[in-house]
Amino acid sequence: MREKNVLIFFTYECKVINNHYESQRKDGKQTMKSQIKSLMILAMCGMLVGCNSKYGKVSGSPYDLLNGRTSKKAYETLTTSGIGTLNYLVTSEASDADHFANFVDGLVTHNEFGVLELNLAESASHNADYTEFSFKLRNDKNLVWLTYQGKPYKYNGQTQYVKAGDFLASAKAVLTYSNESKTAYMYTDFVRGAAEYYLYTRILDGQAKGNKTFTNLTTDQKKADWIQKTLLAEYPNVYEAGNYAKNKVTAAMIADIAAGNRLGVKVDDDAGTITYSLLSSAMYFPTMLTYSPFLPVNQNFYTEKGSSFGTSAKDSILYCGPYYLSQSDETAIVYSKNKTYAKRADIHGYNSVHVDKIVMSIASADIDYSYIRQQFENGNIDGFTISPTDDVGWKKYIEGPDGTGTYDKPFNGLVNSRLLDTIGYAYGSNIVMERTKDSNSKQSYSSKGSADAVANTERALRLQSVRVALQSAFDYPTYYARKTSDGDSESIFATQELVHTYVPEGFVMDNNENEYVKTYYSKELATRKGITQDEAYASIERGQFKTRMETKEQVWEKVQAAQADIAAYNADAALVAKYGAITYPINIEYFAIKDGSDYLDDVEFINSMNKRLNNIDDLGKDDVNCKIFHMIPTDKCNSNNYKTVDGSSGGGAAFDYSAVMWGWGADYGDPLTYLNTYTYGGDWGSIFSFLKQDYVPNIVNNGSGVEEKDLLREYTDLVRQGAKENKNLTTRYTYFAQAEVMLINDLAIYMPQTNNGQGWAISISKTAGYETPTANYGISNNRLTGLWVLKDPLTREERTTLREQYEANKKAYIEAHGTINIYD
Repeated sequence: MREKNVLIFFTYECKVINNHYESQRKDGKQTMKSQIKSLMILAMCGMLVGCNSKYGKVSGSPYDLLNGRTSKKAYETLTTSGIGTLNYLVTSEASDADHFANFVDGLVTHNEFGVLELNLAESASHNADYTEFSFKLRNDKNLVWLTYQGKPYKYNGQTQYVKAGDFLASAKAVLTYSNESKTAYMYTDFVRGAAEYYLYTRILDGQAKGNKTFTNLTTDQKKADWIQKTLLAEYPNVYEAGNYAKNKVTAAMIADIAAGNRLGVKVDDDAGTITYSLLSSAMYFPTMLTYSPFLPVNQNFYTEKGSSFGTSAKDSILYCGPYYLSQSDETAIVYSKNKTYAKRADIHGYNSVHVDKIVMSIASADIDYSYIRQQFENGNIDGFTISPTDDVGWKKYIEGPDGTGTYDKPFNGLVNSRLLDTIGYAYGSNIVMERTKDSNSKQSYSSKGSADAVANTERALRLQSVRVALQSAFDYPTYYARKTSDGDSESIFATQELVHTYVPEGFVMDNNENEYVKTYYSKELATRKGITQDEAYASIERGQFKTRMETKEQVWEKVQAAQADIAAYNADAALVAKYGAITYPINIEYFAIKDGSDYLDDVEFINSMNKRLNNIDDLGKDDVNCKIFHMIPTDKCNSNNYKTVDGSSGGGAAFDYSAVMWGWGADYGDPLTYLNTYTYGGDWGSIFSFLKQDYVPNIVNNGSGVEEKDLLREYTDLVRQGAKENKNLTTRYTYFAQAEVMLINDLAIYMPQTNNGQGWAISISKTAGYETPTANYGISNNRLTGLWVLKDPLTREERTTLREQYEANKKAYIEAHGTINIYD
């Protein structure tokens, strides 16, 4: 679950610093302004480059065109924010991972072709059914823990090296409830005994806080009974996979649970081995090991630091990666090269740290395209993005003096213009079927309305046709027009990120190299819509909203269908007695921060939906004409209390709106990483409270009336069936595709909108990132190894040649090694 501000993206041409100016969570909300700023800086590739950098020559590169070029030993860039936290055992923010991915190495990482390869481990193996994975650490005295001064860390006079026990220490830290790790689910969902350990530490935390629920657990038997009950209620997947119905938690187990003896992470420091035992078969498990909760931590240092471990301070963590943090203050963030890293055995080229120092100067968030261009032209920076909003720069570099140049055929030969297809964060519009309420007042935290009004909305949202109508009203031109200065919703810069699936195209393939979206999702979509698979695939082409954008008449037709179902519901005495009647108008409070810069854009977008939903041309004063649905921008929330009402301050689900744009980025290389978010007890249970319930009522039209069904259970069952199938990827992906089509079309609680790793990028840059790691999941993508910073920028023709050579090298490498190359 990666989240927030300074996100480092990789492209074939350069490693770039992508600054998000407002809160963006991996499992969270990114405002439109932050999306615009992200695009603005996407290909800046080296800002404020220092004038006194030492130079060297590129040598040993697999790309002949780079060899012999003059390169810089320092890479200076720009960021708009400092480090949030370095506690990689707790945080799930992407902005934090951008930093610590360069500071702490894991057992595996990705190479420049996206192939998973060994890193700290020198070998890996698994058992026959993929329920146990073992790794042996490299026997290398350069695997030393360093301080922020670049010196070996010593404990009781002994130099500390990365050892097997460091991986058990990190697992226990992540699974200690009081630490409030946002990534504990990576263990509890997959590793045997992890949920038991996590729940036991939850008991200890509750007892320390005097919570009666836990202080009453005075015996091991009571603790065992509580863990058993909670596993069933909150971890149904774990309960089933661990067969807890038969192998119940007993009092005799508590001592071993407390000691971590039942935890499926076994280490041997003498042999240098780490073994993970899983609840069920998962051949993709090694792909999880690139993510932060599986990074090692030195137990002595961790204990020594206590609650101050992993703050933003440079001395709050130890370093074993390619860089260490030598400076972090209000002016700059500075990485220095780890010299012991460069001395490691040359395994898979991981000693390729070409840049000795990374300097991120902290600048104002008010910078714009023209300012960046001027900095480049003045010789102060290494690269900049060219935007249509900078009229002078656009004419100078793109159109040229005669105005004939275009974004894809620019006038200036140094302009690198290309369509990026990397996979970033998937954002979609979400309908929240039940909001979190204050336990005393039963009032929703951020609602403008009364508790009764919120309850009425929730009754209405139980109707499938109501949710379908709401999603159909999404006004794409109004929403995307704000991504360009001239409001042109047809522009490639407005629609380039638009996607139609939750699992991104190009994310995974089966064993026969059949891509999931093209082969499986489009087939299921075709079956549902009664069209050919080619037609289905064409309808979900990236960057187009015309195939999804519904006319005002089509929306009104769906609203009328929803009204008919509401009337049928209100006429059903049993349903009304059970849940209460639905009244008009139905208020839909949409997430919007009142003091945020996007608020007026949000209001315009929401009002356009109001017109479509109510079949009106004029809203009238105070939206009095919204007599059926009333979309309301939820402005009770502001930037000061955002952490309180969105639940990110810790402590479970607290997302508090009827509708919200929310997003997710992959943790590991399987569609399950996306689709598990919306299952009962799934990853988004910490965000949307209704997913933590045992049952979510859905009211559907059965042709003769309305009836109650558990659509969320049907979706969950499809996902779980897919998750159980580990031998046949065709079967696995078919289940997942059925579930995804159902999620979007039948459940209608999630509608994919954008993937911010995609889109057209136009820049001039002195960086070359053809040798930097790339990945669709985890944090390998954030690493700066393999980066070259050149004295002079490459031309577009040179980049075209390099890109072609890269693609040829990638094809040959994958044909020889596959996409996972960690086994002998």
